[in-house]
Amino acid sequence: MSRLNLSAVSTRDDDDDLDDGQLGLGNESQEQGEVRRGREPGGVLTGLTGADVSTPVSVVHLPTPYDVAESVTRPLNEDEREHLAMCEQALRGFRKSAIVAGKALEIINRGRLYRETHGTFVEYLDDVWEIRKSQAYRMIEAWPVAAAMSPIGDINEGQARELRPVLKEYGQAAAVALYREVKDLRGERKVTAADLAEARAVLPPPRMLARPDQVRDVLTVAAADGRAPRLAPPEPRMPVQAADDRRADEADRGGVSQDQVDEGAEAIALLEAAVAQQRQIYDKVGGALAAALLYDPGRGEHLRRELRQYAQRTAYRARDISGNQDDD
Repeated sequence: MSRLNLSAVSTRDDDDDLDDGQLGLGNESQEQGEVRRGREPGGVLTGLTGADVSTPVSVVHLPTPYDVAESVTRPLNEDEREHLAMCEQALRGFRKSAIVAGKALEIINRGRLYRETHGTFVEYLDDVWEIRKSQAYRMIEAWPVAAAMSPIGDINEGQARELRPVLKEYGQAAAVALYREVKDLRGERKVTAADLAEARAVLPPPRMLARPDQVRDVLTVAAADGRAPRLAPPEPRMPVQAADDRRADEADRGGVSQDQVDEGAEAIALLEAAVAQQRQIYDKVGGALAAALLYDPGRGEHLRRELRQYAQRTAYRARDISGNQDDD
């Protein structure tokens, strides 16, 4: 019995980017039609998915793991460079397998290619691959998104889940633009599913987005005005010498360190920004809520509950910590 053990890893192969035809996003070419009819010498998997499986890297091809001391700083020698190239080739194949497996499962499911041996797709999954229906459908849903993003970066299943509604509602160009802009705004920081969810939340309705390139302006403005704080630039790091100078001055400030002074100033700025944002929410939430409930009642109601919940939590945190009652 075979077992499909493919977690939803990121999917990118720099040496073999997928075009629209391979993604199933365009029309089938004559060459692809011939592949589908079994004329491709690569076999059934190549015919079904378009994947190049002619030269896979197996365990026996990889060298035996070995230890190199952390004190070693010399450049890689010829053997080490060869080992690195081979290992990275294996990893690229593993990443590509998520796309291949998801697409293959979709072909088998939609074409009911299991019907000679199994009554249902679920029975086939359980008997042949020992994977759950939910896992299979997550892979099926993720592969077109991951493949579309592969020219600009690797994504995992969680990131694909956040990008899928953008791909479906706004189109592939807008989804790619959103992912590219989030990567640019995050800089050296890792892009997470939460970052993509925040970016998706500030997008205007599809009818108001005339061109995919407008996504960049939308996200940049949202990051600047605080509506997408995860996309805002990180705070600059203080040079070591400057930190030493600040500590040396603490004795002249009556027991209050410069760090405490700066923390207080940042706290005031944070509260001022929070009040401004609360005012903006108060002014807009009424009409926005009605429109949201009309556009998507389920998600609109969920967001309404979230809004009330966080408003209550904010009120609790803003209570008078001295124990006195508020004036109003």
